[in-house]
Amino acid sequence: MTRNNFVGDDFTWLRWAADCGNVNIFGRCQPSVSTIVGYFTQAGGFFYRPGTKLYFLFMYTIFWLNQNAYHAVSLILHGVVAVLVFLLAKKVLKKLFLAAAAAIIFLMLSGYSESVHWISATGFLFTAFFSLLSLLFYIAWEEKKKARYFAAAIAFFVLSLLFHELGIVTPFLIILYKGVFLETTSLRQLLSDRYYKLLLLPLPVYLIIRYLAHSHWLSGDYNYNFFRLPFNVVGNALGYFFLTLFGPISLPLYQIVRTGLKGHVTIAVLIMTVVGLIVTLALRKYYPIIKKEDRKIILFGSVFFMLALVPFLGLGNMSSRYSYLSSIGIIFVLIIALKYLYSFLQSNGRTIAVLSITILVSIASLLQIIQGQQIHSDWYEAGEKSRKFIVAMEGAYDDSWASKPIEFHFVNVPIRSGEAWIFPVGIPDALWLIFRNPNMKVFTWATLSQAFDAVDYDSSTQKIFEFDGSGKVTEKKKPLSTP
Repeated sequence: MTRNNFVGDDFTWLRWAADCGNVNIFGRCQPSVSTIVGYFTQAGGFFYRPGTKLYFLFMYTIFWLNQNAYHAVSLILHGVVAVLVFLLAKKVLKKLFLAAAAAIIFLMLSGYSESVHWISATGFLFTAFFSLLSLLFYIAWEEKKKARYFAAAIAFFVLSLLFHELGIVTPFLIILYKGVFLETTSLRQLLSDRYYKLLLLPLPVYLIIRYLAHSHWLSGDYNYNFFRLPFNVVGNALGYFFLTLFGPISLPLYQIVRTGLKGHVTIAVLIMTVVGLIVTLALRKYYPIIKKEDRKIILFGSVFFMLALVPFLGLGNMSSRYSYLSSIGIIFVLIIALKYLYSFLQSNGRTIAVLSITILVSIASLLQIIQGQQIHSDWYEAGEKSRKFIVAMEGAYDDSWASKPIEFHFVNVPIRSGEAWIFPVGIPDALWLIFRNPNMKVFTWATLSQAFDAVDYDSSTQKIFEFDGSGKVTEKKKPLSTP
């Protein structure tokens, strides 16, 4: 994975890091105190993620545009998160073998692949890392009552907030664990505890600072349609559930169903009602036969899954990276389901039970591995198209492009390669990293005729480039007369 080139939003993060206002004799960013403070006090209309900006500033200062280092950090973080999943599973599932199975299943899932493959999504990995650390240190505090563990839980909660807004769910994951496994008498008593007030204190502080920093809230692609909110919540929850279990192969069918139901609200309500009745009847029939401890695990996993998706359930779309943390909850429920399936099959003999579970797990694992390999291929291909674009633009470079006003017009910009992003955004930032021209403007068009209409004939300050299927760009000249 480390050979995959930067794509899309990666160039935007790298530009923020490179454009720090101060460079050394080698032309690289020399971070200043004011730059770092600005990350915490000025969001500039973007999301409040100062931790992620600091990460890119640190990496760019040391490794510059060496994508290997950025991918290495993502892989290390992903591996450490898997270890934390194992440690949490030991607390929840109580058995070493089941905990190891949970961590292995987590590593094999392909649904959240975007979080690991896409450098821009590293903030998700940091947030999951710090959220799980916070939860584990809280559990250690409950067991040993040492103040340093509680302080560490708060510290890691604060760090999770700095990398992604998903961090707001961290204290609620802690409350969930307390309520399910430590048998708190009531939510009111739990929230009245001074320790929980202290635990929740960073939340209002974070929201105030985020407001003062003028960060992005709810608008554009990240806005909630409150009329469709119940449908989006149910639809997204089901979508992420199937994405976790079956991988991206489930998304096309899900999107067809979702698109079809958008214009038929009555049918959507009817389906939701039927599904709700089926789930209720199934719970009434099978829930009593489940052991108390297993009920707790199912409840914890189910609510963990929903809590980790709270910031995203109301959106009108889904994204692979959003399922990274939430998938842990599904894994706990899945392991209990396999446990009871094994018990049920044992009535036919232990050999048949073991063989059946082995075949089922092998098929599911193969499905995830095949998809994982295809996704890796998609991200490599996306990186290659991005690299070819950079090479082509560097080859076409003219000295005037670094200082004089100039317009670049691009046609047929590639957006995706399978499950991987190429240039949903980021072309202006990629060009800035090449030319460092503050007077540069970038436009994108669907067709050459649109680009021709936007420029003057034989202009030296307006350049048109067309992408081909491989990612290369070729300069096009406006003809004397256009159709």
